[in-house]
Amino acid sequence: MSFSSITQRLTWFALICVSPIIGHAADTLSLKDSVSFALEHNRMLSVAEAQVQAAQAQADAATGQLMPRLDLSTGLFRTNSPLNSFGTKLQQQGVTAADFDPTLLNNPAYINNYLTRLNLTMPLFAGGANWAARSAAQSQAQASTYQFDFRKQQMIYQTIAAYVQTRQALAQVEAQQHAVRAAKNRWHDAQALKKRGIAIESDVMDAHVYVLRNQVALAQAKAQYQDSLENLHLVLGMKNTKQAPVLAEPVIQFQAESMDKLLAQAYTNRADLLALQSSVEAAAAGKRQAQAGYYPHINLIAAKEWNSDTFGLKNDNTTVGINLTMNLFAGGSNSAQTRAAESKRIMASLQLEDKRQQIANEVRQAWRGLHIAEQRLQSETEALNQTLESLRIKSLRQKQGLEKTSDLLDAQARADASKVAQIQAKYDYMIAKAALLLAAGTLHEGVVQ
Repeated sequence: MSFSSITQRLTWFALICVSPIIGHAADTLSLKDSVSFALEHNRMLSVAEAQVQAAQAQADAATGQLMPRLDLSTGLFRTNSPLNSFGTKLQQQGVTAADFDPTLLNNPAYINNYLTRLNLTMPLFAGGANWAARSAAQSQAQASTYQFDFRKQQMIYQTIAAYVQTRQALAQVEAQQHAVRAAKNRWHDAQALKKRGIAIESDVMDAHVYVLRNQVALAQAKAQYQDSLENLHLVLGMKNTKQAPVLAEPVIQFQAESMDKLLAQAYTNRADLLALQSSVEAAAAGKRQAQAGYYPHINLIAAKEWNSDTFGLKNDNTTVGINLTMNLFAGGSNSAQTRAAESKRIMASLQLEDKRQQIANEVRQAWRGLHIAEQRLQSETEALNQTLESLRIKSLRQKQGLEKTSDLLDAQARADASKVAQIQAKYDYMIAKAALLLAAGTLHEGVVQ
């Protein structure tokens, strides 16, 4: 056994030993796992979630305005003002007969007072302003929640599109690799036929040019795959890694529905439409809040005070009362605020109607796009079968000297192009399914595998 033969066997043995390691170097990433990862790590979705929390906090704050308010304050002041000085002594319950001396009344000494106050305010009636503000804030919070739900659906669609496009790019790389191997075989066949005197030098040159073109196409396919993979990482919120994951074949659960049923589903489920409906409700509540400025406001007030020349809770007194305020004239500001609120309500209503029409258009367009994609897939699959059969026949004829090499290369090019077109149609059909589900408002994590 020669040294080269021994070396070759050792090389094959080494490849067999490390092949399990190579096979497990890249983790398998399914479409379902990709969607779950994106929903958890995508940065823009996290921003939308924070907006929901902020809107809910605003609603909680508006609810708090309906509750009693209890404030505690404490402080120290020092004065020799005749009026404040005598009043402070009264508050401290320390007035004596000597304090009525006109000389002391007019020129009192400095007096210290530690004032602690517990104040309770309760709104009894505000013309419905507080309740309207609460309703508006709750509607806005609901709108924010619906917007977040729609953003999730968009994120699922973007993830599906990015994943499927990456899987498609990978399939095109594999197809192009096969095309390069086939081109090299055609080149070798042309060389062999030339030796037999069946082909001429130009046939060999044409076959070689075909190899070169396919090698360039392969390099372009690999670059497109890398671009798609980087975009997938961006959508998922995942850092780029040197080791590309193994992408499983995507599966989308889909059941064909009639156009009328899809439209009904969209009007019921589209979260962006529900968000606008909540915005209309918030605008109507805003108008009621503005109109409340015409009504009187009544508040219950209760307070307890402690006054002492030293720190502590001594010399207490209590005050209870009802306060009524009514705006008699505000330069037309109430009327202006009401008109502004009504304009916002009208704008929100018009936007809602426009959104309904937009959604109907999106459903119809997605429905037509799905059926075109399905028809295209069937057509490209049949075209691929036909071109492969034509290639097989011409390949046999060329080996018998009955077919020109240029005609065989043309047939090979058509077969390679049909394979790429069939791959494109296959994955475009998947994306079309997701687009229709998104348009109907029924796209969620459960439809992917």
